[in-house]
Amino acid sequence: MMMNGEYLENLDDLKRCFSIDELLYNYESGGLEIWLEKIGEAEKAEKIRSISKIDANILVRLYEVFGLDLNMSEEEIRESVTLK
Repeated sequence: MMMNGEYLENLDDLKRCFSIDELLYNYESGGLEIWLEKIGEAEKAEKIRSISKIDANILVRLYEVFGLDLNMSEEEIRESVTLK
């Protein structure tokens, strides 16, 4: 899966290249679920599968699946990985 022009190989890559628009696009297209399965994150893929496409809180649900803080900006999420 691609995000911010980079190929993602793991969850840290997703955070390092984080983009809300691309996260939502990959969710809507089904790519996020497929990518999670490919990298061995079946439990997260199942949680993604259970989110209704008509749920008004899709982004909140996605943040919960990935353990992201809703109060953090895209930049703060990206920086959180490099600070580890």
